[in-house]
Amino acid sequence: MHDPTTRPAPRLSIVIDNYNYAQFVARAIDSALEQTVSDLVEVIVVDDGSTDGSMAVIAPYADRVRIIDKLNGGQASAYNAGFAVAQGALVLFLDADDWLYPDAAAEIIAAWTPGTSKVQFLLDMVDAGGDPLHRQVPRALHDTEAPRLLRACGAYGSPPGSGNAYDRHYLRQILPLDTAAWRTGADSVPILLAPAYGQIRSLRRALGAYRIHRAPDDDALVFNNYSGNLLSELQRITAGKHAVAAGLDRLGLPHAEPLGLAPWEARTVVMCARFGGPQAQAAMQPSPGAVVRQALRSVCRWPLISWTRKLQMVVWMVGVMALPLPLAHRLARLHRRSAGQPDHSAHAAAARLAALKAHV
Repeated sequence: MHDPTTRPAPRLSIVIDNYNYAQFVARAIDSALEQTVSDLVEVIVVDDGSTDGSMAVIAPYADRVRIIDKLNGGQASAYNAGFAVAQGALVLFLDADDWLYPDAAAEIIAAWTPGTSKVQFLLDMVDAGGDPLHRQVPRALHDTEAPRLLRACGAYGSPPGSGNAYDRHYLRQILPLDTAAWRTGADSVPILLAPAYGQIRSLRRALGAYRIHRAPDDDALVFNNYSGNLLSELQRITAGKHAVAAGLDRLGLPHAEPLGLAPWEARTVVMCARFGGPQAQAAMQPSPGAVVRQALRSVCRWPLISWTRKLQMVVWMVGVMALPLPLAHRLARLHRRSAGQPDHSAHAAAARLAALKAHV
């Protein structure tokens, strides 16, 4: 008799998108190939027109992975190309400078259930050399709360791109991505829209490593691996809001107009208003002051943090806007230093990362 509690395990496609990461891509590929359930995993490597010799690193894997060597078109084009050939019921887009832990695929497959659009998990933050920073991203993983946060603010707590695995039926409804609009930051679209298409399931343990290329003492006010230009950060947030609003409208789902800001977005907007320069300020419509006021309101209305934390954030935002420039800049840098959450088992994470580095 058929046991209704059993179901065939979905097959996971790991799509590695690479552009000029010759020094990192082998580690990403090895991590995908060395999953404990490797028989349930396919690996696809998309090289997006690298000019640094990446293909010389990727080519020796040709007998174990599917390789797509294409002209440069940006991250969205790499996502589109990889998904077009992926066979898995689940798809994970792995950035070429990150890597997965050996049990990641097994954990993802075990967590997936019908009706799930995305399985998300924590990532250990590491520096450019792969050494642990003893922090994890994101600070909060939102799942059951994600749909209402999406409709109110167009954002929710999610890891960066490498920390998400998507149901292919969901991806079919939103891909291919607009290659002109999403040359960078293409992971924003599948991340943001996932709660509108199904359930989000969170695994509250690190299943991979997220590499931070910036030196700890550089002058950037953001911690991610984009340009560090505050205008580009503002544009990415704005594009994300447009994508969410358009996606919800297509599905006939109500949403706030305008969409609010998540706390991390509100902090970025305030820094952009103070330090972004004339171009950034001109992009803040209807005016920088109005956008800053929206940021303050959004923090106060965010439902998942205490009023004490809200007060701290409001004081920080007012200080960034009002203090003399040198003091305001020092205060703003606290935003970057507080990225992610402390890893309460840092010694274990360090040992795990050291073992993986020794393997390489």
